[in-house]
Amino acid sequence: MLLNLCLTTLAVAIAPTWAARGRLAPRGSPIPSPTYAYGTANGGALDLPVPTPGPQLSNKAKEVGAFNADRVTIGITNAFGWNLPISYNSNAGSPTIIGNPPAGTLLAGTNTNVVVPRNFAGAIFIGKTFNPANSKIEVSFSSPQDYRPGLDVSYVDGYSVPITCSCGGLPVTGCNIPLFRTGRTCAQQGPGDKVICYNPRKTVDGGPADPFFQPCQGAAYTYPNDHQANAFGKCDNGDIQCCVGVGCSSPRQQHGKRSFEEWGFVNETEIPAGLA
Repeated sequence: MLLNLCLTTLAVAIAPTWAARGRLAPRGSPIPSPTYAYGTANGGALDLPVPTPGPQLSNKAKEVGAFNADRVTIGITNAFGWNLPISYNSNAGSPTIIGNPPAGTLLAGTNTNVVVPRNFAGAIFIGKTFNPANSKIEVSFSSPQDYRPGLDVSYVDGYSVPITCSCGGLPVTGCNIPLFRTGRTCAQQGPGDKVICYNPRKTVDGGPADPFFQPCQGAAYTYPNDHQANAFGKCDNGDIQCCVGVGCSSPRQQHGKRSFEEWGFVNETEIPAGLA
């Protein structure tokens, strides 16, 4: 999946001021990044053919203020309250994330930066275990889009944790609703309780969203053509911040409860760790 007209889910990241940058849990030996097969958003950040190098921006790109750089940085804040496994993948033919980071653990209350080069298309998987159905951030930065960053948050394969992303401080994609706490039934969970809900509509292009995923429809990709969640054209300033947790800011298109106050919490410190 590469970036087309639209983008799949990325959610607004309002990073807590106490978050330390780039802290990953130490490991005795690196975990190889899993190779995942995508079953995700059509027309989202990963749904273009593999781009060919093209260092020059077109006049049209310059007119709309395209992000003129050789790389894009995505900041990710773990406001979930638990340490979370994080892994990465790039599409066939795409360059890897700069530094080719291995899978690891993003510690609770910390930030990390993921830097992607030109012609990149791939995804960042975040959940309670390493699993290709985890909630994901999809990113592309390629020549067919005049090197305008493509971004979305996708629950098309499944949901593990709430993620939102923002560009220039404005939430543009993703959903901060803790779907396991809405009282809706997950058709297929596993492994364990409230770890992953697999999306039964991952191959139903036109939707609508499965009832479990419906509260996030249009905010994050909940079926392949859920294009309201596409943030293409909203991140041309290159300032991309994503956030994991119920306390993260949500985009305007999210339905239902949008803030921790609406869930009955006075402030962020009252949100239970691991609320998903």
